[in-house]
Amino acid sequence: MKRNIIILTLVALFFTGCRKEADYFPYLGEESNLAYNSYASQFDYLWKCISMGYVFWDIEKTDWDAVYDELMPQFEALDATYKAGGDVTLDDLETLYNRALGGMVDHHMTVVIRNIHPSPNDTKTYAAFRPGQAEVATRDYFFESVYDEKVSMRAFLDGIDGQYSLAAHQTATVLSPALGDSVTYHYCLINLPDGRQIPYLWQSGASLTSILPTLGSTADAAAAAAVVDSWFTAATTLPRTKLAGIILDNRANSGGETNDINLIIGSFLNEKAVWGENRTKEGPGRFEYTAWVPTYVFPENTPYHRDLTTENIPYVVLCDINSISMGEIEPSVIKTLLPTSYIIGERTCGATGSLLPANNIDLTYGGPFGDLQKMNHYVYTSTMECKIGGINREGTGLVPDKIVNRKDYGGSFKPQLDEAIQYIQGY
Repeated sequence: MKRNIIILTLVALFFTGCRKEADYFPYLGEESNLAYNSYASQFDYLWKCISMGYVFWDIEKTDWDAVYDELMPQFEALDATYKAGGDVTLDDLETLYNRALGGMVDHHMTVVIRNIHPSPNDTKTYAAFRPGQAEVATRDYFFESVYDEKVSMRAFLDGIDGQYSLAAHQTATVLSPALGDSVTYHYCLINLPDGRQIPYLWQSGASLTSILPTLGSTADAAAAAAVVDSWFTAATTLPRTKLAGIILDNRANSGGETNDINLIIGSFLNEKAVWGENRTKEGPGRFEYTAWVPTYVFPENTPYHRDLTTENIPYVVLCDINSISMGEIEPSVIKTLLPTSYIIGERTCGATGSLLPANNIDLTYGGPFGDLQKMNHYVYTSTMECKIGGINREGTGLVPDKIVNRKDYGGSFKPQLDEAIQYIQGY
């Protein structure tokens, strides 16, 4: 019988009814022996898998049973069209799956499917559904840049010398072993008119845990570690009379490693603290959850340490609509645990559920499943439900202490940073 790594359990609430009694268990492994050869059976399979493994049923507003009742006849109609010699395209499937998934609260969620009967009129090889991205795009402060935001941030920071008085300026990009993607770190030591200084760090992803130990392993890793080291060294060793405050910039931060919390927050705490609670699915019933289990942050036993609270040093964090996952969890934890913290920017994405890699799928009934090439589908969804300071921000995100929307300034990144510097000056 499948067991979760967390042994504390809740009393399970089971659903009954013909649709909801699973006759297969997709979370017993990455692949399933169940094959489907019709659009209706594909939808039925995905519906049942999500019904069992989705971790947000306690806050989800979508009536999942009504979704099945409404859309199954329409998938059956597609099968009838195909059997009669008609054409069914990915566009046809997109229309139905968008209706099925459009309101799902999981902002990590991505459902990818291939057409099991490829059409000559298909203009792509698969269709991807991201309900969280669709929701974010409806927000009144959403700013659609013609460039990738990470690229735009790099360009802004590359030109920061001419906009502020800087005592230091370093940048490096490195391939993260944990993320399988590149992460950029940008450090500046900003001079204030009164002679004090502000150490500033932008990180495009959360991967300090895997990057810092690689110091010296490659030129890129050494450069990235040196950038981060400069920020930590300034933040933790500048005399109090010289240090005005510190800035962590998590804008355009798409997430990464949870253990980074021990560096980003633990470096400024004196004792172990609970930063949140997590729970997972432990059975196929929609409400078969484990108990909420506390998650801790530990003070760093490294040279990187300073008690910001005792010294009353402001810790300002910048975040925006593209602060995702750890990019928004970090500001939420900082806000919860550090009394001198202050958050500036935009309400974040709302993808705060934690994830386990696909090869750990046997540890829980929740999380990603499928294989696009072998099974014609892949579903990426949160493994764990997370609360920080007793608040579940899935689908809503973190609201800053001071809202400064890029859209109000033509997409410029500078006003948010200006606000952070002004706040520290007047602290």
